Amino acid sequence: MKASALDSQRSWVWKTILSAAALTLTVTQLWRVDHGAAVGKLSTIIVMISGTAIAVWALWREYSRVGKMRGVEQAHSQFLAAAESSLDAFGLFESVRDEAGRISDFRVLYVNANVERLMGQSRSELLGKTLCTVTPMEASGSMFGRFCRVVETGESLNDEFPVSNANIKASWLQIQVVKLGDGLAVTVSDISEAKETQERYEHLAEFTDSVFQNAPFSIVTTDTQGMITAMNSEAEKLTGYRCEELVGKASLTILHDERELLGRSVAIDSAASLEEYGFGVLTAGAAAGEMGEQEWTLIRRDGARTPINLAVRAVTTPAGQVSGFVSIAFDITDRRQMMEYVTHLATHDQLTGLTGRALLQDKTVQTVELARRYGTKVAVFVIDLDNFKRINDSLGHNAGDQILIEAAQRLSRSVRSTDVVARVGGDEFVVVMPDITNVDDVEQCAANLVARLAPEISIEGHLVHVTASVGVCIYPDFASDAKHLLKRADSAMYAAKDNGRNQFQIFSESMLKETAERLTMEHALRHALGNKELSMHYQPQISLTTGRVTGMEALLRWTHPRLGSISPSQFIPLAEETGLIVPIGEWAFMTACCEGKALRDELDMDLTVSINLSPRQFQQKNLVHVVEHSLSKSGLSPDKLQIEITENMLMVNSEHVLDKLQRIRELGVRISIDDFGTGFCSFSYLLEYQVDRLKIDQSFVKKAGTDANAAAVVRTIIAMSHGLNIKVVAEGVETDEQMRFLLRRKCDEAQGNFIAKPVPQAEFCEVVRRYANNPSTPESEPVSGLVR
Repeated sequence: MKASALDSQRSWVWKTILSAAALTLTVTQLWRVDHGAAVGKLSTIIVMISGTAIAVWALWREYSRVGKMRGVEQAHSQFLAAAESSLDAFGLFESVRDEAGRISDFRVLYVNANVERLMGQSRSELLGKTLCTVTPMEASGSMFGRFCRVVETGESLNDEFPVSNANIKASWLQIQVVKLGDGLAVTVSDISEAKETQERYEHLAEFTDSVFQNAPFSIVTTDTQGMITAMNSEAEKLTGYRCEELVGKASLTILHDERELLGRSVAIDSAASLEEYGFGVLTAGAAAGEMGEQEWTLIRRDGARTPINLAVRAVTTPAGQVSGFVSIAFDITDRRQMMEYVTHLATHDQLTGLTGRALLQDKTVQTVELARRYGTKVAVFVIDLDNFKRINDSLGHNAGDQILIEAAQRLSRSVRSTDVVARVGGDEFVVVMPDITNVDDVEQCAANLVARLAPEISIEGHLVHVTASVGVCIYPDFASDAKHLLKRADSAMYAAKDNGRNQFQIFSESMLKETAERLTMEHALRHALGNKELSMHYQPQISLTTGRVTGMEALLRWTHPRLGSISPSQFIPLAEETGLIVPIGEWAFMTACCEGKALRDELDMDLTVSINLSPRQFQQKNLVHVVEHSLSKSGLSPDKLQIEITENMLMVNSEHVLDKLQRIRELGVRISIDDFGTGFCSFSYLLEYQVDRLKIDQSFVKKAGTDANAAAVVRTIIAMSHGLNIKVVAEGVETDEQMRFLLRRKCDEAQGNFIAKPVPQAEFCEVVRRYANNPSTPESEPVSGLVR
């Protein structure tokens, strides 16, 4: 209230008091005239008391009225403060009625600031106006009717609706209408942002449900007890169950192999039971917050078993409590088959399908461990095809592959299903036989393997005779573990080859010494070059037409300080096998060129220098560079160098060989074929590779005098070579009879111990001079020169 109103009220109180006092005095005076002084006094007192009471009552009434006014004023202030500070739009409306007393509209009595912001109009523009004039609401509309029912019935209205009016700055509103006298109190909330959030969540829920239903893998959700609560279409396809058959009716464990669940449960707790740990073993990692995946076996509705990859994730509440689990699974049948295929490729020989080297090692170790546990024996057979390289080089790799496949099949048919048959490389196979009772059984098995491989094999219309050398070692008789078992069986196989091939050999104590000697020799050979134990010897070559020395063949020799002079037939194959032939061969090539040039200069003779190349050396990528560097450093003329290769080397990778030989010939170096006649080389190769000389193998030269077939081979080689304008050299001439035979067949050149033995560089010049000064001419075949 205003101060003026209070002042007028205070004056009214004073007027009342003064009036009461005046009245009291008047009454007293009248009473005193009529009744005397005493009674007058008493009357005066009574009247004064009454006047005072009236005044007090008047004052109290005024005080109460002022208090109420102040309370109303305070309530009004609090209402305004609350309304203005409200986050919602708020307004008061009174009903506007027509003559019939029906509500025709609502007049705006009050609106807060939020109404101004929401409507985009000031308060002065809204107050006193009717609702239908300031809002899109129409008196004939349903919303207006609902407003009227609130006034008429007293039931409040709560609703939310979208807004299409551009003047209202909201897209969604929530309204609350309550009756207030003959009017309304309306609260309007802008829920646009909440609605947008709700729509986003709804879209997200739709998207999530779409992802769930259309995911390309099985998704199954469960509660904390394992009860299935949802599953998508892929889960239905994978399991064979319809959604309604499992959701809310079955545990996730119904889809798993009980024995598998129990087995893994026991791994966690030896006293575990399926009922207690079945679902727990599936979710153990997820419950602990882990994100791992495992492979399980799914049991379909029809009982079929399907390998799956299963990932289980825990669903947690905001407080971090686990409320359920999500299981994601997919069929890994194809992946497992692919892994099995890849594993098979990695552990098995691709050509024959037999066990490979790595898997053989594992299986041998397992077999030996079982034999140790049960006190039985194990026999290992190492089988190597005899002369396979020669067959492979001559007939081609396709034919060689067919031979290996047939050999693998024969071996597999010759053993038990429990035995292991493996191919460990090239033409070498291994058979592991467990549960052997005695050595007689082993010998019988070994003989059977040799016999089964002996029959001829038909390859592209040709019958090829393939034999095998078999080495055997028995656990625990001659080996204490798998490593030595395989190694000693391999040593026994080499012993079978040394004894003539096409047989078997059982490892014995005597072979331990041979094996030790081989290891000793290998160790010594690795240091031979650095210790300067290797040297070159030279054997003269003579012309059978003039009798003069025309050249020399460089031959490698090894003299060990403890082992003595070691035959080339022993250390050359070992050098080939270990790869030491490469550095040794390079040293030998350089040394032969340098020493050959020095011998030519010292003798002042036009001599050729012949150097042998092993198959392993010929495969060197830098061979041409080695030859070129040796010629450059030694000063030897390229046309005086002859490189000797075996005929079988021409059969391997013909294009590669042709290119390498052509590059060597471009240097001016000559090519000679060594040991001709022992392989399968045809004369067409001689034309293709432009060979300068052929060296007849000494095995034919030795038999030529006594064996008509050998003599025919020598005659044929000489005649055809001369027809191709290729010179022929006979090696290994050791008797006068052999020399006379070669003279009669018009062989071009010869070398051998009958002429001169290989000697060191320091002795070669003396040998040549002695040979020239001591001529000897065969009586039956005079030649123009001297022959010894």
